Amino acid sequence: MNLSRDIARNLQDYRDTPPWRRFFLALTLNSVHAVCLIRLQQWCYQHRIPTLVVAKLLFWIFRIEISNEASIGPGLRLPHPTGIIIAPRSTIGSNCDLYADTRLMLANGHPQGPTLNDGVFMGDGAKAVGKIEIGQNSVVGVSAVVTRNIPPNVRAAGIPARILNS
Repeated sequence: MNLSRDIARNLQDYRDTPPWRRFFLALTLNSVHAVCLIRLQQWCYQHRIPTLVVAKLLFWIFRIEISNEASIGPGLRLPHPTGIIIAPRSTIGSNCDLYADTRLMLANGHPQGPTLNDGVFMGDGAKAVGKIEIGQNSVVGVSAVVTRNIPPNVRAAGIPARILNS
């Protein structure tokens, strides 16, 4: 399970604080609670245990909906874990950041969700729609709507998202 890497990434902003404070933060930060519930939901699904209770807790507490069919790599970071939706058959690579109200959605007629490669940053309200791929270490700006593939190591913003640099 990837929980230890998830917790470490969610505490990365506090690495210069004393160990006792980091322990306290690990117990109290919403981002840590959210990734724990996400990993519990994934674990239950992998072990054929019903996920309804965990999924409902995620939704009631954080307004997060994650399909059991989504694949999420280690090091998931959720600095503001509210309103996140991850569609079926979406893939999130390792060390990705998803801010509040991020959406990974299916497009009409496509059963495959978006793919975020390793190190992708999705700003507040960013959306990825359909069977698209966002390249490694790319940044998707606040409220951007990605409808086409984004290459690695670029910044994209706007509606629809356009590459700002390469």
